[in-house]
Amino acid sequence: MLKNTVLEQRLSEAETGAVCSVLVTRLGGSYSRLLGLKLGGMQSDETFKWFVAAVLLGSPVRTGSALSAYREMERRNLLTPRGLLEADETVLYEALLTSGVTGYTRRIAGILHSAVESLVSDYDGDINRLHFFAEDGENLVVRVRELGNKVPRRAVALFMREMRGVWEKAQPGLSLSALEAARCLGVIDSARAGEAVDELRSVWERGDHGGRTYADFEVALVRLGENYCSMRRCVLCPMGKLCVSRTSRSANDS
Repeated sequence: MLKNTVLEQRLSEAETGAVCSVLVTRLGGSYSRLLGLKLGGMQSDETFKWFVAAVLLGSPVRTGSALSAYREMERRNLLTPRGLLEADETVLYEALLTSGVTGYTRRIAGILHSAVESLVSDYDGDINRLHFFAEDGENLVVRVRELGNKVPRRAVALFMREMRGVWEKAQPGLSLSALEAARCLGVIDSARAGEAVDELRSVWERGDHGGRTYADFEVALVRLGENYCSMRRCVLCPMGKLCVSRTSRSANDS
């Protein structure tokens, strides 16, 4: 259950579709789309690139630095399992450092290098084979997490979130921050993350969003929840005027 009670209000279907589109426009869509990755085709090379990006984005560094590091690795041909495996760890370390990743550079390089070693030895360098051998969604998360010397939980959550709808067994739970954001906007009224996943997907698919995907929507909700709703930064929130929770509080105060 959410720790902070959100006022029980729900938008109409037409209003909901509009709010969902505005949310993605203002908060931005998925990271994989931003990086130009095409996950829908289930191509192993694209999926692996997204895995690398998720590790970078899930590390305790600035998002801008993580994205720069990804592009630097791309420039150095370090975004294939074999290319990354054969590269000296110092080369990877320098690529990260050049991109402004400091403080956790060696740790991130170590995570990536050990993960790709495990991927090559256990799955012949094909990350889609990892999905094939997973028994179910829970086992899939375990297998991704256990690549190398343990992939951080936040990185796994980022990776799995954008693989929903691509890998059949990728069924990650909805984060509490996304749930809170969705309820503040009035697009759903479920108070439990388990129930809200299907409701949110249904809400999104009823609208026409110009080629944007559910992953874009969910990532935008996470950003809104983490950066504004959970921190009560209502005054600065880009969705403030469309927030039913804020509108209701204002009405009650007047």
